Amino acid sequence: MTELSHELLQAVEILRCAHVDGRQGLPEKLFLLVSSVVPLPNVDLLITDKAGRLLLARRNDGFFENSWHIPGGCMRYGETLEHCLQRTARREIGCEVLHEEAPVAVRSVFRGPNPDLLHPNERGHNIAILYRCALPDSFLPDNGKLNESDAGYLKWFHTLPQDFMSIQHVYDDVLTPWTGDQR
Repeated sequence: MTELSHELLQAVEILRCAHVDGRQGLPEKLFLLVSSVVPLPNVDLLITDKAGRLLLARRNDGFFENSWHIPGGCMRYGETLEHCLQRTARREIGCEVLHEEAPVAVRSVFRGPNPDLLHPNERGHNIAILYRCALPDSFLPDNGKLNESDAGYLKWFHTLPQDFMSIQHVYDDVLTPWTGDQR
C-alpha cells in the first residue's frame, strides 16, 4: 500500500473535521472523488408491467452515453437495501415499488477510465444489484414537460431500444425477454 503524501494527509484530516454525513448523500465533488477510488454499490430497478413491458429512463449526462437505461441509484452510508430501493424509486419513477426480496442479479460493472472526463476514473466502477420490481396498476409515467430526449423521461418498452445503455448489457442474461434472444 502506498503512503500518503503530506498534502493528502492534510486533505484527509480536513475532510474528517468537516463531519460529512454520507447518510444524506455526498456533495457532488466529494461523491465523484470517492467514485474514482472505490466501487460504488447501487441498486437497479427492473420494473415490468402486466403486459410484459420494461420501464426505462432516458440518461443524458457526461458520465454515460445519451441512452435508455434501467433506473437506479447509488447507496448511501448506513442505508439498507430496502431504503435505497424505495428512495431510488421515488426519485427516478415518482413512487415506491413492490420488489422481490432477493436480487435477480449482482454484477461488478467496470466501465474503466473515461478519457472525455477531466478526472477519467469518476463513476468508473459499480457493484450493481438488480431487483425485479412492479408498480401499482394505476401507474402512468409523469414526464411533465420533458421531451423524450430529456434526462429522466420514462417510457415503457416491449423490446430493448437500439440505444439501450451499453454498460447495462451486463444484465443481458436477465434481459432476454426484451431482446428476443432466448439462449
